[in-house]
Amino acid sequence: MVELSPLDILAKSFDQKWRGYDQQQVHEFLSQVAARLEELLRERGEMKQQLVKVEQDMAQFKERESALQDALIAAQKSAEHTLEGAREDAQRIIDDGHTLANSLVEDAHARARKIELVISDLRSRRREARSELRRLVEMLDGYAADDEQLEKETITTPQVALLHRSQSSNEGQT
Repeated sequence: MVELSPLDILAKSFDQKWRGYDQQQVHEFLSQVAARLEELLRERGEMKQQLVKVEQDMAQFKERESALQDALIAAQKSAEHTLEGAREDAQRIIDDGHTLANSLVEDAHARARKIELVISDLRSRRREARSELRRLVEMLDGYAADDEQLEKETITTPQVALLHRSQSSNEGQT
């Protein structure tokens, strides 16, 4: 199909025939067709411009979409990396906590054993002290018994009278 412009339509001339169409009507009709064609061509030009703009916008949107997808993928990878790091840190903290707890429990057990040894030693010393006290009580009881016996012996023998007699017999000899 041949491209027609509005000028082509307006410039078109037809041969005249004896009973042909009314030239005025044909001319008016061709003017209308040229005007409509001009309008359609202008709309087509505008649409082409709009299509170019839409295609440019579409290309920009595709670039943005691609950039957003790349950013989303990078953010997802970063989130996964951060999450994995957090999991590793959490596991390390838990492991450190278990190690510290085990150490504290071992220290507590060691202290408890030391305390038990001290208590056992104190009990042993208490028994020794009690035995020593009993021995001292027995010894003092023995001294008291010996003192009672000595007292009984001294009561039966008057010490002052003997002394007095021995002085009187010494006076008579003088």
